[in-house]
Amino acid sequence: MTAIRLRPLGAVAIVALAACATAPARDAATPAAAEHPLLQSVLWVQTSAEYHAAAEQAFAAAGAALERALADSTWTAELTQTGDYAALPPAVIVDVDETMLDNSPFEARLVLSGETFDPADWAAWVEEAAAPPVPGALEFAREADRRGVTIFYVTNRDAPGEAATRRNLERAGFPLPDDPDVLLLRGERPDWTSDKTSRRAHVAADHRVLVVIGDDFNDFVLARLPLEERDTLVRRHTDRWGERWIVLPNPMYGSWETAAIGPGEDLSDEEELARKLERLRTRGIPGP
Repeated sequence: MTAIRLRPLGAVAIVALAACATAPARDAATPAAAEHPLLQSVLWVQTSAEYHAAAEQAFAAAGAALERALADSTWTAELTQTGDYAALPPAVIVDVDETMLDNSPFEARLVLSGETFDPADWAAWVEEAAAPPVPGALEFAREADRRGVTIFYVTNRDAPGEAATRRNLERAGFPLPDDPDVLLLRGERPDWTSDKTSRRAHVAADHRVLVVIGDDFNDFVLARLPLEERDTLVRRHTDRWGERWIVLPNPMYGSWETAAIGPGEDLSDEEELARKLERLRTRGIPGP
């Protein structure tokens, strides 16, 4: 999960992942539900064959990469991994939210109730430990485990939610050994901030990282950059996408939205809307 700035509910609201602990009745949905900024994206994730296929496709690519990586001792997916790593035991680094666990039911609660993000509601949802697996994630994780590959869950859920997150992953059927500690949360150590670089390096110190899987650019590199610089960084690592780095679609929230809006901590709704509209492209390929 990547936190983003929030605005009161409306046509230009910016909403992060969260939900009420108890879902509202569907016939009690607020009038604001029809205009909720998450409606279309949550509906797509929950109902479209396209999302299901994209997720399955991502994990199929991850599985194929795993095969190639296990056969090639020089293979590493982690930029921080240098030196003699060929003999290290193999590992995979995965994000949790919208990568292994699907939190869209609780985004749906936001839509139906017309509410916006509240940290207490998110903490309550984490404690429910009820998020189902993303399509394809469980099968990939079990196959990796069967092949002797350790899965490290590197998540920006906060450290107090560790027990509940572990319970959720176990209930969903994901392999989760007690030793080593494979669930690495934000704030678990002083240097484990929302920037995942230090945690990826922690894994790479004694494991050869075969694949990194996530739904946000920051799951792979530190990408808190202006939009154009992020695009440049994507192109710089073209050889990794779909090979060593596997990205899943997440239209509901993420650092992409903050990057599109640009800097400014106290923008009005009108200012945020203007910045979004400025980002829209209306021209295609120039004619003859």
